Amino acid sequence: MFNHKIKHQTLTLQKGDFLFRQGAEVNYLFFLQKGRVKLVRETIDGQALVMHIAYAQETFAEASFFSQEYHCHAICDAPCTVFSFAKTAVNHHLKNHPDAMMALLNTYAQQVRSLRLLNEIKSINSAYERVLTFLISEVDENLALHFCYSLKDMAQRLGLAHETFYRVLKKLEQEGKIVRQAHTIKIIK
Repeated sequence: MFNHKIKHQTLTLQKGDFLFRQGAEVNYLFFLQKGRVKLVRETIDGQALVMHIAYAQETFAEASFFSQEYHCHAICDAPCTVFSFAKTAVNHHLKNHPDAMMALLNTYAQQVRSLRLLNEIKSINSAYERVLTFLISEVDENLALHFCYSLKDMAQRLGLAHETFYRVLKKLEQEGKIVRQAHTIKIIK
């Protein structure tokens, strides 16, 4: 996003490491270069609620930009590489570069649209229809979905057991509706 324009630290974290804890002061904003991070909120009664799962090439905890403290924990769910940006440096950069502010707003608007669409797709009861609808919604102009996370992560993103997801992909392949390659799924018309 703006990692080449704002000084940042590159953090290498292991599965189970905390990037930040609920209630800690917000001093940094984050971009997940590689891995997977769960945002988990502890409720008053001690329940742990997964609020979001960030995947590679995504920002996360964006609402913290306007907060004094983090409202959840950020826990690495896999080995991670994270770019950490000082909140003050990001704020200064955005104030002085309106084009960067507009690009960031555009990125966040796209994320909101994607999350809303994903929530709608997750409401589809049929696993087959859910997977097919997701693939159709995510392909590019060449009818290809290029992804940088695992199929297991994709299943989790869709709210499906990975075994169910794999069965649906196999069925779609057997029906000639998709072709799979490493990190690409192509829809066949």
